[in-house]
Amino acid sequence: MTDKIPGLQDWQGYKDDIDARYAFKIFFGKTLAELQPLFKRNVIERTDELRFMPVRAFQYYIFALRDYIIDEHYSSDDSDCAVDCYFNLVQAKLDAAPEAILPVMELLLPSLHFISGNVAAYKIDEEIYGSIPQRLQTLLQRYRQLRC
Repeated sequence: MTDKIPGLQDWQGYKDDIDARYAFKIFFGKTLAELQPLFKRNVIERTDELRFMPVRAFQYYIFALRDYIIDEHYSSDDSDCAVDCYFNLVQAKLDAAPEAILPVMELLLPSLHFISGNVAAYKIDEEIYGSIPQRLQTLLQRYRQLRC
């Protein structure tokens, strides 16, 4: 990950996809900190927009979602949903677009492990979201497969 906000060259191709254009409209030019209120407003939508970003923009902005959770910017009734969004996004990228996530995966792993080890703090209902530690193991297994 770079600390440099993605420029136009990092968003190359966004005009070709309606969802990427919308992500550009929301995210372009913003710092990770500036995005925290937008994640708080609707973490599901912001996470969905991350899915459609060009690779280099995604590799920067996924850290806005990570920070939203780890730095506890979420509202008290949103922590479980935020964690689910994060784990779903990482798994989806590992499965469908590993080239987008593999370069930043080592930087994401500590947060995934932290969340998995602190499930109670995030008020995660396993009947709804499944076992976060098990989901982490699934992510790690896929990550190991891709690294071989």
